[in-house]
Amino acid sequence: MTTRRSLLAAPALLPFVARAQAPRTLRLVVPFPAGGATDGLARLWAPGFSQRIGLPVVVDNRPGAGGVPAADVVAKAAPDGLTLLLATSSIASTGPALNPALPYDVERDFAPLSLLAVSPSLVLVSTTVPAQTLEEFIAWARARRGSVNYGSSGVGTGPHLAGALFDRLADTGMVHVPYRGTGPVYAELRRGDVHALMDVPATAAPHLQGGTVRALAVTSAAPTSLAPGLRPAGAVVPGFQAETWFGLYGPAGLPPAVAAQNAAAAAEAIRDPALTERLAGLGAEVRGGNGAALVAAAREEREKWTRLVRELGIKPEG
Repeated sequence: MTTRRSLLAAPALLPFVARAQAPRTLRLVVPFPAGGATDGLARLWAPGFSQRIGLPVVVDNRPGAGGVPAADVVAKAAPDGLTLLLATSSIASTGPALNPALPYDVERDFAPLSLLAVSPSLVLVSTTVPAQTLEEFIAWARARRGSVNYGSSGVGTGPHLAGALFDRLADTGMVHVPYRGTGPVYAELRRGDVHALMDVPATAAPHLQGGTVRALAVTSAAPTSLAPGLRPAGAVVPGFQAETWFGLYGPAGLPPAVAAQNAAAAAEAIRDPALTERLAGLGAEVRGGNGAALVAAAREEREKWTRLVRELGIKPEG
């Protein structure tokens, strides 16, 4: 029997009832700030993933410290499939190569779910450099060994490591000049004070259109629609390849059924044809693959960059 007293008490119980019945939300941790390429990929891909997984997805940007704190949050999260990490090469490949003392172990503390996309860079030179081809640039740099340089967005960043690998394999004797971000590098390229830069197509596009830089090659292993008409630099410099990959991880210990469901939804969402063109605008190329493909990509890149870092004695800033 409903009494006046029970009716008066019922509203106080409503928040607890609503909380118990509230739908679960999946948190997608992105280790970079809003507005960047990784965040853009996450926000374009997340709606399709959400639809297929049957849960609302909230993008949680946690930038700073090379993505280490964000990755650590996921490594320590409950293995229930509700906290996932959209990782890049810097989390599982270049990061561990530069800093072996991370608070997590990439292969022990994460469940690899899906390889999503890759982003190659362009080999760019200042238009003050007379070289029109990669072969000509290599010959030009070798003839001026020690006085030709390449810029980067900082020590240990992707552009630095890609430039260092190119310099080593091409034997150009270039000098590395680090900056805080690629903006200052482009300003120096315009003046001719910096000679070369490895950067992604999306960022390079306005400078190419403005005629202040020239693209000589792409850093992917094969030709890509992201850089039409450009040959892979590896065709001239054997062994050279430098790409950023994007992949989905959960914390270790995910139940197999949950991991399989997340992986299948991730792969289906990234293969949506409507997404391909939009990701191309960010300089990313769809590269769907399962957890094993993600492990293989991360491990191969990590071993490559670890060798380079040790050989050159590269130390991260700060």
